[in-house]
Amino acid sequence: MLKIKPKFLNHPDEWMLAEEIPDSDIFFFQVPMSCFCSNSSYRFLKNYKRVVTHYKKFHMDFYFGEKDSFEVAENILHACLSRNDFGKNLNHNIVKWSDRLIQNAKTTASLPLHQLSNKELWVLYKQQDDIHTKLYTYGWLPVALDMFHNNFTKKLKAYLYGVCDTKDEAESAFITLTTPTQKTIVAKEREDFLKIYAKYFKDIKAGKLPPLLKTALAEHSKNWGHLGYIYAGNVKPFGVSHYFKELTDLASTGISTKTLLTKEAAQLLKAKKQQVLLTKKLKISKLYQIQFQSARDFAITKLYRRHAQLLHLYLMHQSLLPEIAKRLNLTRYQVQFMLMGEVKKALLSGKNFKKTLKTRFKECVLYTEKDLETIYTGREAKKITATFKKFNSKNITEFSGQTAQPGFAKGTVKIVFRAKDMKKFQKGDILVSVATDPDIVPAMKKAAAIVTEQGGITSHAAIVSRELGIPCIIGTKIATRVLKDGDMVEVDANKGTIKKL
Repeated sequence: MLKIKPKFLNHPDEWMLAEEIPDSDIFFFQVPMSCFCSNSSYRFLKNYKRVVTHYKKFHMDFYFGEKDSFEVAENILHACLSRNDFGKNLNHNIVKWSDRLIQNAKTTASLPLHQLSNKELWVLYKQQDDIHTKLYTYGWLPVALDMFHNNFTKKLKAYLYGVCDTKDEAESAFITLTTPTQKTIVAKEREDFLKIYAKYFKDIKAGKLPPLLKTALAEHSKNWGHLGYIYAGNVKPFGVSHYFKELTDLASTGISTKTLLTKEAAQLLKAKKQQVLLTKKLKISKLYQIQFQSARDFAITKLYRRHAQLLHLYLMHQSLLPEIAKRLNLTRYQVQFMLMGEVKKALLSGKNFKKTLKTRFKECVLYTEKDLETIYTGREAKKITATFKKFNSKNITEFSGQTAQPGFAKGTVKIVFRAKDMKKFQKGDILVSVATDPDIVPAMKKAAAIVTEQGGITSHAAIVSRELGIPCIIGTKIATRVLKDGDMVEVDANKGTIKKL
């Protein structure tokens, strides 16, 4: 932890809630926060002046300066429009460094860590942090471009308003032109899952779990279970019982694998044909053809990055972090609330952080700006959180967001943050969340509609809702604070509105 006085902590730019993320820790999120402020693989891009993360145990909110975050997004947008190869290069590097993160995690997890010295453990810890940081110097850019102020979306729509006859035509064209035409990593998992479904359909239909099916599901869990594993690692990855329940739920519908796979393949082909026809009909300029292609690729690479990060986390939580915790006489969760510099001091110099971590885990604020990370607790933390804008949801009965997938639905609200919340979810419910993640896809498949607070055109909710053909509104900013379990709502994803009934 550097002993440098913060420059921008009391800057007049008002704090804006960027995202609320349950099941979070410092081990994972110090990487994004440092990249936001200090790291970039493109020297022509701006970084945020400051970012603050507020933890209450594993629950995290993080904030940017409102004007600052808008200016950063505009800067990235300018790069997209002025450099024809920017989006392509960015997406290439996200995939490249995602693969390297996976390989590093697998290599580290295979080592006899108990035989290594503290210095060797520190080298491994720094190595994984360096690779993850490099990945995120690319990975944060598509998110910052569109998630917080919809800069990319607004620019693309403004262009379409100029080449379409009506606003409705432009909105429809936007959805068509930003829909991915390649399989996402989530779709690839589903394809593997459906092959198991087809092979063992009779047993599944009868509710039986014979040894060969159990083995197949165990292998599937090994390959894909990390998609149900979230940042802090305080829940288990998806296992055999989870996938078997999904199979039996699917079998109860009577639908065949062939029907599902044919439908999904047809959707991709249809989307591709529609994009070609629409591009020709509207005479989309070469510049904007590149932008729409980048938007589609951002959606693919964002999910691929998330896949890599979750697998990396799972392997680190099973190998390197427990070994470090053992050496330091700490729990793994305590190690997950240490800054990288603190891990170095503890391993190499024997510094004891036990008392500090006990206080920090209850509640703390991680403040980050260029070349500075510092953690506040107690009164100092409360002084910072007191500057955050408070939200009053009283008397709000209707609100809006951005259409990710058009459609209309009425139903009962169920707030779903994580996989543990899915047990209350019934087919036909309205799924409401801060932002969806791969762990709640089973509930998304049952939803009549999906509503999220966060998101942009490359968000998980936007991508998956289009793959599933489920009405979806993203970027409402207030959904989980206005709605509660049991509320009856009308979701008009054609207009982007949600109304309490």
